[in-house]
Amino acid sequence: PPQKKNYDPALLNMTAFGGVVSQPGLEMELADIADKDIWASKFKCLTTTLEDVARQKAILAQNHQWSDIENLPKQDQLVFETWNAIPNTYINMKKYAFGVLSIFGSTYVCEQVFSNKNYIKNKYRSRLTDDSLQACVKMKVTSYSPDVQTLCTEVQEQKSH
Repeated sequence: PPQKKNYDPALLNMTAFGGVVSQPGLEMELADIADKDIWASKFKCLTTTLEDVARQKAILAQNHQWSDIENLPKQDQLVFETWNAIPNTYINMKKYAFGVLSIFGSTYVCEQVFSNKNYIKNKYRSRLTDDSLQACVKMKVTSYSPDVQTLCTEVQEQKSH
């Protein structure tokens, strides 16, 4: 059988959790769960699934099958579902994991907005007002897709006088 890797839980950075996660409790939970093969296999299965989804996504992108990529399982959802399956007897471990996972999600959204803002307001469009820029950024980062055909049929034609 493969050897289990030992990690020192005391090396975990707890400063961002401000007492929400108990360091001694977390250390006990990590020691306890390390002996439970069912949870280790659950995370190994998650790793395999995430690698498969990434591989499928790369193949679909290479073949320009963009709409099929949307039908693949969402990787973040798979991760959160796995963590949610862990019983609440490991509450410190779950709080720590969700805290770490949410940091990356919120940073990504922030970076995406700034990247889009910089793309929209470039040296050729430097006269945009703040309101116009805000509207452009909202349109860029939302997934809203208007039904142009329906909107056009609903607009009343203007008659010439």
